[in-house]
Amino acid sequence: MIRNFEYKKVCKCCGKTFTAHTSTTKYCSVACANRGHKAESRAKQQQAESEEIREQSRQKLLSQEFLSISSAATLLSISRPTIYKMIANGELKTIRISERIVRIKRNDLEQIQPAIAPINTLIAEISKAKEEYISIAEALKQFNISLTWFYRKIKTAEIKPAIIDGKTLYPLQSLKKLFAKKQYTDIAEWYTVAEIVEKFSVSKQYIYEYTSDHKLPKKREGKEVLISKYHWDKSRGLDSNESENYYTVPQVTEKYDIGRSHLYDVIRVHKIPKIKRGQSILIHRQEIDNLMSNRKK
Repeated sequence: MIRNFEYKKVCKCCGKTFTAHTSTTKYCSVACANRGHKAESRAKQQQAESEEIREQSRQKLLSQEFLSISSAATLLSISRPTIYKMIANGELKTIRISERIVRIKRNDLEQIQPAIAPINTLIAEISKAKEEYISIAEALKQFNISLTWFYRKIKTAEIKPAIIDGKTLYPLQSLKKLFAKKQYTDIAEWYTVAEIVEKFSVSKQYIYEYTSDHKLPKKREGKEVLISKYHWDKSRGLDSNESENYYTVPQVTEKYDIGRSHLYDVIRVHKIPKIKRGQSILIHRQEIDNLMSNRKK
């Protein structure tokens, strides 16, 4: 059965916390949505005006044959120290006008690193290209991964960054293929690895190998690996009836605060129904509950 998910979100307009039924909902009410959309329209207009002003400044610089360090940095959307570093490394030639003044030929700027947007690229085109890329910080937040895992995976997949408008960005679609989680909207219950270790008395290594061998649905949330409860139980011969009517040994010991040895003695003496599944023993819920409840009276 498909589960209707609920999301706790913060309204982008008023800042109040509300419950949304889709992950893309931004606003808590129609009024906030209307105000938010107007604000977004104003922001887009302001951005367009800002881009137009920047474009005019760039066109003036592009009309010059020789450029200062600051002008070259502006055209490449990088910092002055980066320009000096490129000069020191021999990546960029300069022409010395005087003891303190150097200039860079505009044509030489067009020949450097292809990862940097060409200097004659329109700002509007650069902004559009940036929509297909995201920063490392955005990737870590969007895919809920660590920086170490990010670098490890992109190195293996050989995904290269691009320097666009002075920022190091990564192709969004490539990262989605690498990090996006499979959506199992029909799976409502999940085991953590720790829960399986406790419930079935198996090692973490066994769990990972078993999950991989049987192709069980799994997903990662932060540093936690979750495995479908239904598929795990089914693969080990546990049907829904058994899950509802039987306890595992750890469940009984925790519920009634008794040791394993004591529990096994109780099962043997009172002949409590039990079944064995793999390395686990399942104990009849009603029988053990009745016995333990009577003991406490």
